Amino acid sequence: MILSTHALVGAALGSFLPANPGAALALGFGSHFALDAIPHWDYPIRSSSLSLRIDAPVQLDRALLLDAMILGADALVGILAAVLLFGSPENKWAILLGACGAMLPDPLQVVHARFPYGPLRMLQRFHCWIHADKRITKPFPLGVVSQLMLVAVVVWLTDKAHGGVFNAIATFFTTVQGRG
Repeated sequence: MILSTHALVGAALGSFLPANPGAALALGFGSHFALDAIPHWDYPIRSSSLSLRIDAPVQLDRALLLDAMILGADALVGILAAVLLFGSPENKWAILLGACGAMLPDPLQVVHARFPYGPLRMLQRFHCWIHADKRITKPFPLGVVSQLMLVAVVVWLTDKAHGGVFNAIATFFTTVQGRG
């Protein structure tokens, strides 16, 4: 999945935990692996500096700059969309930490390539194991449209959960407590 998809799902989950941003971070982090288990499209990484191969050489070149710009823009779009769609003064930290937690496993893969020890090694093994074997190879329309559809469903479900059934239940219990 691309970073903005991970960010939006992590933020949606974080929106349910406004009083516990740490849990939002952890839930976002876990959601990354659930999403990566679904066959999906990833944009190509051109720079050998971002290779997941152990001890890949770091080269400050045009490919690295281009990849950094694409990855940065993708992450920024995801965070901005998350704040616009789910943000409120009460849950801003849970939204941001859920989004960041959901994106974190991918950069940790690059860190693992430089420091393949301890927890990073175990995390990388799990990440590779959980990742879908099947890939969507055609970026458009299937690769992009499938992620847009996933995000649309997550946004819709989150909206319904906040404004629909869960809101009605909360109102009911507030009313019942007010009578007692």
